[in-house]
Amino acid sequence: MKDQKPGEFDLISSIRRQKQPLPKSILQSIGDDCATIDSSLLHRLVISTDLLVEDVHFRRAWTSPHLLGMKSALVNLSDLAAMGANPVACLLSLGLPRTDTAEFFDNFISGFLRTCREAGMPLIGGDLSTARQVCISVTVMGTVPEGEPLYRSSAREGDSVLIIGDLGYSRYGLNFLESHSLPGLSDVKVLTELELGTDDPEVIKAVGRHLLPEVHLESAQWLRREGMANAMIDVSDGLGNDLMHILEESHVAAEIDLGQLPGLAGVGEEERIDLALNGGEDYALLFTASAIQLAQLTDRYPGHLPPWKKIGEITGGAPELVLNLRGMRSIYSRKGYDHFQ
Repeated sequence: MKDQKPGEFDLISSIRRQKQPLPKSILQSIGDDCATIDSSLLHRLVISTDLLVEDVHFRRAWTSPHLLGMKSALVNLSDLAAMGANPVACLLSLGLPRTDTAEFFDNFISGFLRTCREAGMPLIGGDLSTARQVCISVTVMGTVPEGEPLYRSSAREGDSVLIIGDLGYSRYGLNFLESHSLPGLSDVKVLTELELGTDDPEVIKAVGRHLLPEVHLESAQWLRREGMANAMIDVSDGLGNDLMHILEESHVAAEIDLGQLPGLAGVGEEERIDLALNGGEDYALLFTASAIQLAQLTDRYPGHLPPWKKIGEITGGAPELVLNLRGMRSIYSRKGYDHFQ
């Protein structure tokens, strides 16, 4: 029938019609019960999965399916960045309400595959189901062609704590969206179309970073390939929480200078610090480097990549994070986002 909604297999077929270049390691993609990968062509395979749930991780009134598709791929690419890995392929599972399956699906997939193509990460399988709310599960696979991935557990006393990217913008953008009624955002496909009712560049940047994060994949790959980092993580749950993950896995402590955190301009100091430490979804790259590595970074880090900044040092002792603000020291208490708190 002319108005009949597409079924599951129609949606899968629509993905298959969108040609994706496959690396030599992918022997079989969508079409069988499992995709097939030739592991002999890979050195170290790294795998991660992430779940995005409507009204928990996003609201459909604030983002279009296209941008949501892009973000769903980007936040998973950030996990590969945290290991210094190169993308290989991904799997996507979607739960969608019956009411708007086709339109939402087409726009979501166009955004998702756009990001996948730009990253060289083909979609090779997944699953589809009906659901009361939109549920998105992405599994990414990457490879480390030589050497080892960058782990959280390799920070050493005497290392510098460094960061690439901004802090606090995503949460500031979320706060703005929560406090303003902005019809039309669900139709925006590119950030330049955003109409926020303000000319404040920090607000515009913050909302943009919340809807479409900046992921530092190339920087991370360079750091691993050149041996310029000891431990690394992406900042998805707030700087404080994620640095504590490094400290606990490495059995060390750290002190950071709050005055050096790359945060928002135009907000009060207390708010700027809180957003940086506890905001989440920044996807900045947090890593540690020895004195020798730091000197080499200063000389060799590529100028076309986003700059790094030193914000603290790794110290000895039990895992704890000391916050230093103009010589006044305090111990960080976790406040970042927890799904079950």
